[in-house]
Amino acid sequence: MPTLTEEIETLIDKHGLLHVLTAVECVCGEKAEHIRANWQDHITAKPWDAASKIAGVAARKIQPLEV
Repeated sequence: MPTLTEEIETLIDKHGLLHVLTAVECVCGEKAEHIRANWQDHITAKPWDAASKIAGVAARKIQPLEV
């Protein structure tokens, strides 16, 4: 059974780091929206929004590297 690190490496090898980070950005944003919509919990949603923004910044920073 592959480790989490190995699974992530496989995703990066298959899709590229930019697309993996963009997917993480999207998933975190969707988690925040789900928490707000279904639980009306803005406090718990806030760190997911922050994680989404950070992943987005990372994706934009590595985009010129074409990795």
